[in-house]
Amino acid sequence: MIVSADNEIRLDLPDGPRVDAEIVHFYSDGLRLRGVLVTPRERAGALPALVAGQGWSGAVNFRVLPLAGRLARRGYAVLALDHRGFGGSEGARLRCDPYEQVRDVSNAATYLAGRPEIDGSALGVMGASFGGAVAIAAAAADERLRACVALVPLADGRRWLRDLHTGLHGPDAWAAFLARIAGDEAERARTGAGERVPLGTLMPLPPSPAADAEAALMAAAYPEGYPLENARLALDFSPERLVPAIAPRALCLITTSDDTVIPAEHSLALHARAGEPKVLHLLPRGGHGGPMGELADTTADLAGAFLAEHLPSGAGS
Repeated sequence: MIVSADNEIRLDLPDGPRVDAEIVHFYSDGLRLRGVLVTPRERAGALPALVAGQGWSGAVNFRVLPLAGRLARRGYAVLALDHRGFGGSEGARLRCDPYEQVRDVSNAATYLAGRPEIDGSALGVMGASFGGAVAIAAAAADERLRACVALVPLADGRRWLRDLHTGLHGPDAWAAFLARIAGDEAERARTGAGERVPLGTLMPLPPSPAADAEAALMAAAYPEGYPLENARLALDFSPERLVPAIAPRALCLITTSDDTVIPAEHSLALHARAGEPKVLHLLPRGGHGGPMGELADTTADLAGAFLAEHLPSGAGS
């Protein structure tokens, strides 16, 4: 893990300019949330800043910190947060409500704007996977977020989950899964507690070394299992309906052509519905995790060039 149980922070950066990282806390809907704030060590004046979040994992332990460090080297402060219920943050354990996470992003932006080293007029948001979709929703809802970088995001939660379930198990599997979700909803209404399942039950993927490694990582991190409720919460989450509200603020989409978790068509759909200014980078390979992993340097170069144009310090002055 990149942030260990004893709060050791590892950014996994190659040699280069030094950055600083600190554990910070802020509040969202009365819940105390944890984040890691990464800043360039050498700086002149107030810094433009990004709030960064991951997907269904919800926590900074998964992939966003290496990008935060790389963008800090380009002059940005990046606050990578544990959403409520994940990592070191308070809240219902592992419950992933995208609209609650949108509020977490907005409250993180408010926290950043109050720090003396941050240029509160130059705030943006970045997210990966489900977090990329949350970043789009947050930018659509909060006009203070002047630039949005979404990595391998989904465009529509219902279409995404339907395609995963039918693609692996056939059309009958989707009806069975919806029935299971409905039964879980009834059980939660009756008893207050729902079913906990492996992440692969919510998000089935064809067997592969990468998928197996991801499943093992998630099972070790969250042995209690994910709430089946998270699938219900994703069904009505449709960033492609929200994305037009970002314009005239700027949107950058980065995805890969061989992503089997959230296929590139989701980014294409988001790009088609977004207003200007917008840019879509379709990388030829790397899978779902590549832009945050082996291709992190490429991602940082693309995102850095976009931010230099659309989120320079003093952008809102």
